Amino acid sequence: MKIGKAKNGKVVVLGGGLAGLSALWHLQKAGFNDSFLFEKESRVGGLTRSETVNGFTFDYTGHLLHFRNEAVKKLVSNLLGENIHYVIRNSWIFSKGVFTRYPFQTNLYGLPSSVIKECILGFIKTTANGNKDAAVSKSPGSYKTFEEWIYSTLGSGIAKHFMIPYNEKLWTIPLKKLTCDWMGRFVPTTSLDQILDGALSDQSRNIGYNAHFGYPLKGGIESLPRAFAGSLKNLYPEHEVARLDLKKKRITFKNKETVNFDVLISSMPMPKLVKLISEVPSSVQKASGQLCFTSVYNINIGVDRKVSDVHWIYFPEPEFTFYRVGFPHNFSPYQVPPGCGSIYAEVAYSRRKPLDKSEIVVKVKQDLIKAKILRQEDRLLAECRLDIPCAYVLYDHNYRQSVGLIRNYLQENGVQTIGRYGSWEYSGMEDAIWQGKVTAEEVLR
Repeated sequence: MKIGKAKNGKVVVLGGGLAGLSALWHLQKAGFNDSFLFEKESRVGGLTRSETVNGFTFDYTGHLLHFRNEAVKKLVSNLLGENIHYVIRNSWIFSKGVFTRYPFQTNLYGLPSSVIKECILGFIKTTANGNKDAAVSKSPGSYKTFEEWIYSTLGSGIAKHFMIPYNEKLWTIPLKKLTCDWMGRFVPTTSLDQILDGALSDQSRNIGYNAHFGYPLKGGIESLPRAFAGSLKNLYPEHEVARLDLKKKRITFKNKETVNFDVLISSMPMPKLVKLISEVPSSVQKASGQLCFTSVYNINIGVDRKVSDVHWIYFPEPEFTFYRVGFPHNFSPYQVPPGCGSIYAEVAYSRRKPLDKSEIVVKVKQDLIKAKILRQEDRLLAECRLDIPCAYVLYDHNYRQSVGLIRNYLQENGVQTIGRYGSWEYSGMEDAIWQGKVTAEEVLR
């Protein structure tokens, strides 16, 4: 697809993930057809793509739809039509050799009695002998670090047995280096009543932002970006940006084509975008160099039997390489051939915690057997390794100042940033779709 001569009077969107697609969709639905989207990959979707291997459909890790915003829920429902269904979460934790329900702090039942006692006493001690509910005593922003918040609101026992080891495994850095700015709805709080209820009996009640979720029946999560793209014009895959000139408002692609713009909307990772801009101020370059993230190596396996009836399991302990294992065949039965099952195992890595990718798959399979998810005699029918170099944004102590400085610079130069990586934030698919909508409306005004 050729762009031809560079034109003026355009809104250009960089990045074909959900945020970028949503922005273009809302622009064009409002009748603004002089809008264009450029994506470096051969198809749109970003990390909400799916790969099919031997009849198994694998996503780029678990991508599930959690709705709080009725407008987004209605839009997604209209786009997917009958190809969406809703599921009540069934998630667990494996630690101390046993499975317990998620979240850990409200589901201690089944753990060794010494662990349960340590967690309850730690919570009581840290919440003034149980007279205050930790969930409302102080906001997360009142704490200097994520580690401090954990110890101050959940106590030393819950910190020791789950919150510290799991989160350090995921984020790959000590939690004293993280702020609480990212937490929002993502970390469930609790009370002494909830802890006691979950310690004395098996509680099937789900709490947390992901207590239920939506998921496409067929086609994996990529069904959603495909539904967006189906009615859009001016989509240009295989257009990777080589250079961005903000003064001339011109983008040059690696295929030598160029396009001018009046307004630029970017969902590209913020540090990558900054690197592509000509003549960036040194303060912005420095701030961009301080942005940190964690990577994920996602190992997907197809098995000749249904290996589990749960959705995902958290693994906080260091003897397991992965921090989470999920089972896509329980998101939708159409993810696998009849009678089969599928597994994804997520391993976090970063500059601070490098990963030997040549050996990790063997180790993951060994650990899946150790966790009694796989059996030695299982026949593996498919394998798909998906590397996500930029997976989770790290909210370290440089985050707020660095991101604020970069955003201001970009906005002053007519660039709007959206999405998890464009805005450089911890957010979900619903947030990306909403940001695309809001930004399109701002552009139209």
